Amino acid sequence: MTRCECVDPTVTLSEHALKDRALYEIDRVFMRNGHHLEDFPTLPKSNYIPSVHGGNRLVEEELAYDQHSLTLDANNVEDRFNDDQHNAYETILNVVTNKEGKLFLV
Repeated sequence: MTRCECVDPTVTLSEHALKDRALYEIDRVFMRNGHHLEDFPTLPKSNYIPSVHGGNRLVEEELAYDQHSLTLDANNVEDRFNDDQHNAYETILNVVTNKEGKLFLV
């Protein structure tokens, strides 16, 4: 059995389960590039069903962003905002920080 890199470090996977998980991850890479494992008939298919977010690929993709890199990018761009952009950025950031749940159309 192989240890799984996931939230619970005690989880171990069988060889078959690890293969399914690997195929699932490969499929996710394909999907981000406009393809799917099914586009390649000679490749095996994954039977892995993620349970953390109910298998919602969009939720998983949103949670998979490199937050550190995005924070650095935001900090670098913020210095170049004009007054209106800076005001909008600060307003939205305050709403998110305070969990006010407002809707913005920018």
